[in-house]
Amino acid sequence: MTAVQPPITSGLISGSYVRALLRAVADQGYDPRRFADEEGVALEMLEACNHLPAPLFGRLYQRAMLLLKDESLGMVSGGRVATGTFRMMCLCVIHRPNLRAVIERAGEFLDICNGMAIKPQIVPAHDSVAVGFATVSEDSSLTLKQILDADGPMRVRTSLFMWYNLLSWFAGRSLPLQRVEFNFDKPGNGGQWSKLFRCPVEFACEQSLLRFEKSVLDLPNVQSEQSLSVFLKSAPYRLIVPSYHDQRLSDRVLGIFGDDLSRRLPGAGQVSEQLGMSVSTLRRQLLDEGTSFQRLKDECRQAAAMQYLATSELTYTEIAGLLGFDEVSAFFRAFRRWTGTTPSGYRASL
Repeated sequence: MTAVQPPITSGLISGSYVRALLRAVADQGYDPRRFADEEGVALEMLEACNHLPAPLFGRLYQRAMLLLKDESLGMVSGGRVATGTFRMMCLCVIHRPNLRAVIERAGEFLDICNGMAIKPQIVPAHDSVAVGFATVSEDSSLTLKQILDADGPMRVRTSLFMWYNLLSWFAGRSLPLQRVEFNFDKPGNGGQWSKLFRCPVEFACEQSLLRFEKSVLDLPNVQSEQSLSVFLKSAPYRLIVPSYHDQRLSDRVLGIFGDDLSRRLPGAGQVSEQLGMSVSTLRRQLLDEGTSFQRLKDECRQAAAMQYLATSELTYTEIAGLLGFDEVSAFFRAFRRWTGTTPSGYRASL
């Protein structure tokens, strides 16, 4: 199946990747027109568009995975991956304390998962740490190189990009990459890959992997079962269009807040301790960035509300509860105060 990991431009997906998804559906013997109709869009629009809103592409991507009963769409797998595999893997790792433990437990899960031939693997180095690929068992009939070569550069790139975004979600922040390395020669569009990963990209390396500073994998897992339930409803959108882009202190604070806003958010003392600084330093640096701790709390709920509203499966009652509101009416009033429009108006505009 054709790899369909798209470049990202202001929440828009390139039309060429939309058409690649349609070809993948057609290659499996399914009618692309029926596929588009089931999502309520015209096939002619999808075939002619220059760009498509990322939430719509995410829904089409999810529909294709369910339709084809293959969650490996566009990724290295070595075989068809049964529907529900990703959800069960996430449930197995959700309570792990940090990113290192998340990767290790995910590997243990994939070792016994039918259909998967590879898993993520931590690759230690002298002055850094990396996340690459490994076969799921020592008695695999194919070597790692044979599996990666068979799937090709685009699937390898898609797999690393989605694993990077998944780990960033667990950490609640964009992870600082030193560089991304690939064990194949630079493809025709390879010059654009550094924009996708937002870091240097090197080709013809010994392995294909994401390289970080050593401390990155010790970052805490800030997610919970409740935030995971929301994440899974919007997957693979969150793996295609990540929510975290830079490393400002305010973004790190928002990452610590996490996605589960139904609980009481941590105070400035708790956050500053986790960041390894004093409360006064935290407040001063936030002021330098033009914000404050309280403002971030408000913005966190607003951003989460907009994200939840983009997930059509969530009702207004569910969203209100996820944001910590006791009543839907209180959520509507707060959202109007934040944005000048109602939740229903915002959802309709999407």
